[in-house]
This record gives sequence, structure tokens and C-alpha cells, in this order.
Amino acid sequence: MIKIWGKLLVDDKVIKGNTIVIDEKTTSFFDMLKQLSSSLNIPTPILLDKHVYDFNVFNICIFRPDDFVEAVNFEKFVLEYLKN
Repeated sequence: MIKIWGKLLVDDKVIKGNTIVIDEKTTSFFDMLKQLSSSLNIPTPILLDKHVYDFNVFNICIFRPDDFVEAVNFEKFVLEYLKN
């Protein structure tokens, strides 16, 4: 089980955030992304290989408004792995 923190940023300030706990063996990255997006009441962004790579290597990935099909009212959607 791992904890993932999803946060929405405007001017590098957190305006909304949520933490979820997932089983990394049974939950795909996209399912985790959908779950976090839903909990923050935002559309699910387009997932690129770069996002998965950044999360696996740096334990963080950033989605910008260009990564969403719909218009969003924040500058960054950040996923961060929380270590126990």
C-alpha cells in the first residue's frame, strides 16, 4: 500500500488537495490518476509516458492545463508519492 498526494496549485500555492491509499500491485497508474481526479472534482488529464517516467524516477509528476482536454482553473495538478 502506498499513499499518493494529489494537489492543485495556483501561483505555487495549494488550493485543494487529497491523499489516497492504493495497492500498487493491483491498481494501475491510470486508475490511480482517475481516482485522484475524481476526488478533487477535476477532469482526468491526458496521461503521457513522461508523466509515468517522472513519477517512477522522481516520485512526483506535474500535469499542466495543456494536459487536459477541458479548461481548468489551476496552473498545476501535482501527484506526489508520500513515503511512510
